[in-house]
Amino acid sequence: MMQHSNHEDTNDLEFTTSIDQSIKQNVPLPPPTNNVLQSMIDSQSSKATTTSTTTTTTLSGNIQPSPSSSYTPTLPGLSFLINSAHPTACLFHLLFKAAAFALYLLGSKFMEDIMVTVICILFNAADFWVVKNISGRLLVGLRWWNKVDPVTGATSWIFESAAPTSEGGSTVNSFDSRFFWGVLYATPLLWMFFFLTAMLWLQFQCFVTLVTALVLSCSNVYGYYQCSADQRRKVADWMNTGMEMGVGAMIRGGMIGRLFGGVRREAVATVDTMPGTFA
Repeated sequence: MMQHSNHEDTNDLEFTTSIDQSIKQNVPLPPPTNNVLQSMIDSQSSKATTTSTTTTTTLSGNIQPSPSSSYTPTLPGLSFLINSAHPTACLFHLLFKAAAFALYLLGSKFMEDIMVTVICILFNAADFWVVKNISGRLLVGLRWWNKVDPVTGATSWIFESAAPTSEGGSTVNSFDSRFFWGVLYATPLLWMFFFLTAMLWLQFQCFVTLVTALVLSCSNVYGYYQCSADQRRKVADWMNTGMEMGVGAMIRGGMIGRLFGGVRREAVATVDTMPGTFA
């Protein structure tokens, strides 16, 4: 009885195996990869390719021009200097003048009058030096200076201008020339206006500042006027035009006066007078 049960247990331990011929055996496995890492690498490479074919963008969002672009970046508020050949010289040609005017008009609200006078004189002196030695030479090709003879002590004034090009043209930028002469002529006119205003209001504490500014600005005007034959010709033309207009106005005024005078004389002659004579 026991033997029979052992035989049945042995039959229960029998296994059956089979081989599936449809599965390929001994095939090399592909190298293990991280799909997430690979996708990140692919995305970065595509971004780099796209960036290399487009313009770069700064952190502030402004598009930077490519090296082949002809765009010239300018400071905010100074776009009017884009046509200048020497924008830095134009800026300093105006800078110290504007500082002196602003300090003269508004400085008394923040500091004492003596400090306003001292700083205004320093600004005008700096402007005189810049215009005489830098901006005039760069913007219009002119320079004036004086030389003292060490033997006799005599002072000689020298007025120089740049030589024209080989083609006979000028090397001066038209914008620079207009800017230089316009600012140069306007400066003493403004100081003269302030001087007359101070005289009317009896502001004697401003006279030192105004006289110094007038002397320095008029010195540069006279020096560069003597340097430039073109400016002498233009001023002569302006004077001739003004004289012609004045003479024309006087002639017209005289003719009108004579016309009205003759009418009045004729009117008086037609009035009846009392008969008789008077001793």
